[in-house]
Amino acid sequence: MTFNAFLYRGKGLGFTLFVLILCCSPQAVSAQTYEPGYIVLNSKDSLYGSVKDRNDGTLFKKIRFKDERGKVKRYSAEDLLGYKAGIHTYESLWYAEENQFFRFHYYSRPGYGKKVFLKVLAKGPLGCYAREFIHDDNDYLDQFELFLREGETTMERATQGIFGLKKKRLASYFWDCPTLAEKINNRSLTGPLEVVDFYNAFCGRL
Repeated sequence: MTFNAFLYRGKGLGFTLFVLILCCSPQAVSAQTYEPGYIVLNSKDSLYGSVKDRNDGTLFKKIRFKDERGKVKRYSAEDLLGYKAGIHTYESLWYAEENQFFRFHYYSRPGYGKKVFLKVLAKGPLGCYAREFIHDDNDYLDQFELFLREGETTMERATQGIFGLKKKRLASYFWDCPTLAEKINNRSLTGPLEVVDFYNAFCGRL
């Protein structure tokens, strides 16, 4: 039976759309295979091969690294400085969340919390990382962005779901760059990477 025939025999348009979403979703397609990449050991040595860091509905606590001879070994965030899988690069950073009266605070302070792999979105005087997670109710892979200035240990969450940039919190976080805070408030900048580009071009510390 052809794929088109299979869709035709499905129970209505909703079923067809569901199948198409599953087949086209990046989480469903690429998450289950080894991808070309490398790992960086704590000794700063790099090993090249292929990496697998997730399955459907699961982010591995220990990534799988397959060397050029096909031997597989597992590594946690404590074992590595980082890794690259396909087009995505990850760093091992100390990470902690605190919840005070329904207000979350995020830290990357050595020895506090635990080491985790954070996806690198941008580097510079202001860096941007993504904290990936799995929704408990539907096993869907999601992420949220975190800003971190060089030399600091406090991170700031960039967005709040569908509401976009957290304008009030970011205006306080970017006290050292009033022009940037103004552009966030008047929606001249609407995405985390736009904020990073502006900060690193006009506000970054020399």
